[in-house]
Amino acid sequence: MPKTNKKILVIIDSIADAKTSILHAKQKAKGVKHIDIVAFSYEDTNSILYSIPPDEALAIQDKELAKVRNALSPLISEHLDASSYTLQTLWHEDPVQWLANELDTSDYEMLIKTRHIDEQTQFTELDWQLIRFSPLPLYLAADNKWRNNTNVLAALDLGSEKATKYRLNEAIIKSGLAYANDYDSEFYACYTVHVSPFLRDLGIVFSDEQVINAFEKLPIAQRALIEAHDLKDKLEIKAGVVEQVIPSIAAKLNADLVIMGSVGNTGIKGHLIGNTAEKVMKLLKTDILVLPPLGV
Repeated sequence: MPKTNKKILVIIDSIADAKTSILHAKQKAKGVKHIDIVAFSYEDTNSILYSIPPDEALAIQDKELAKVRNALSPLISEHLDASSYTLQTLWHEDPVQWLANELDTSDYEMLIKTRHIDEQTQFTELDWQLIRFSPLPLYLAADNKWRNNTNVLAALDLGSEKATKYRLNEAIIKSGLAYANDYDSEFYACYTVHVSPFLRDLGIVFSDEQVINAFEKLPIAQRALIEAHDLKDKLEIKAGVVEQVIPSIAAKLNADLVIMGSVGNTGIKGHLIGNTAEKVMKLLKTDILVLPPLGV
């Protein structure tokens, strides 16, 4: 969470969930940063058999957006009374497309949105689209307020020698340390040594053996990164399947925030299968900060 004068962007797609993202924006703005709140509404009013005249369709849009504004304005005024903010309501089918094509994201430090947690799903389709494509660091807020004195967990990929992975790990660590410092929290990092469940169950690979001297087996640059931030004693290394390991460590450490990097899969694999980060997120109940691929 770098110290800049950039604004904070809040996207609202559900009035019922708006309070959570508004409170998080207030906390992160700290009375200094400007908050832009954009609430989206959309309904396709045309069909094959019937088409509403343009002027009538525009009147419907204006009426619905007025309802959204009237519902949100008292809530925002109550919680952002002393903050600098703007509220914009948009009739737009695709907030992600709007974000990519119609907004100068260089003005913003981060995007905050309430993540949807219920018995059926952890995220809406819009949540997933933002996870995959947001050009801004994406803070998905799971609760109404960040609680001080809890922990921050950074999920790192330390096994790669790629420079892009190193830079992303570095960005994740710096963000995590900043959050921990701001909110009087403990910072931890974790790395998963992948072990195939199939081979483990056959007794061909033993998880315990994989973590013996695991730190010394990491690429030199990644080890240096951990040591440069004096994090060796704060680094949890565990063998297993990453989508099981990270939620397990987050629960053990009582982490309220998990920070991850997005690899930016946009092809068939990214859409239908989901990258590793997405598999992990499905099992997390915490706030999640997703950093976009470097260069986005």
